Amino acid sequence: MSSIYLSEIMTNLHSLDEYKMHFAKSDGDEPLDVYMANFDDWKKWNSWSNGNDDFNRKYIFSLINFYHENDTWLFGGIWEVVDTDHSKFKRGGCYPYTIKQCDEYSNFIGRLKIKYAHKDRQVRNLMENYFPKLEVKEILEEPYSIETFPGYKNLDVSFMTLENAIKNDSVAWKSALQIRGIYLITDTSSGKIYVGKASGQGGFWQRWSDYIADGHGGDVDLKKLIEKNGGIDHARKNYKFTLLEIVESCIDSDIDDRENYWKRVLLSRMENVGHNKN
Repeated sequence: MSSIYLSEIMTNLHSLDEYKMHFAKSDGDEPLDVYMANFDDWKKWNSWSNGNDDFNRKYIFSLINFYHENDTWLFGGIWEVVDTDHSKFKRGGCYPYTIKQCDEYSNFIGRLKIKYAHKDRQVRNLMENYFPKLEVKEILEEPYSIETFPGYKNLDVSFMTLENAIKNDSVAWKSALQIRGIYLITDTSSGKIYVGKASGQGGFWQRWSDYIADGHGGDVDLKKLIEKNGGIDHARKNYKFTLLEIVESCIDSDIDDRENYWKRVLLSRMENVGHNKN
């Protein structure tokens, strides 16, 4: 099947040299989580500068790293730069741009998934150099939100994504996660892992809710880590949750056996690898 390029769908744009393309990637927080949690905060991502006048054109064409899938971006809207406070560039880490959302293709925000392998370190790029290469991957029926469960095979989510789903009592997530099994927590700041089991009646939903509440879920080594690093914000910025295995057996010893299997395979009891102590 031949590819469909974004340029075949978005045919009513202004001249491409009037746009900067923003490939929004993680800077500690995932832009996808920010977009889902609060659209106004997502808007701020497009008005921020590290001290350079990177958005020095009339429009910003925004893409959100859809980290559930490789080389995939979610359309985040087109923004017009209506004013620029150049005095703020000296300070760095400020919001020098006043922007407003454009109506053009706004019905695609959060719905249009784009395929492109962006390998450049620079994330604010000349649009004419990238736009012709972008492929349409999928158009979702509804905008991606906390009510969109990514599926068990793609369940590799940040603390913030999980926090959004749990605090908003997402029906889709709660229904899907009330199963038992084995999970993995990765601390992206160190690369160290923790293997755990969700063996209670509420399954993954209940067990992961414990981590959202305090950052450690009562696990001894994770509690020390959270206390050492100033509290739950360490978990919020660095933890990722992955489902390793669904265990359908109702026998507790079966789920214990599978937990021990994954600890052995992933070496999570080794101090330089993981946070499991038993």
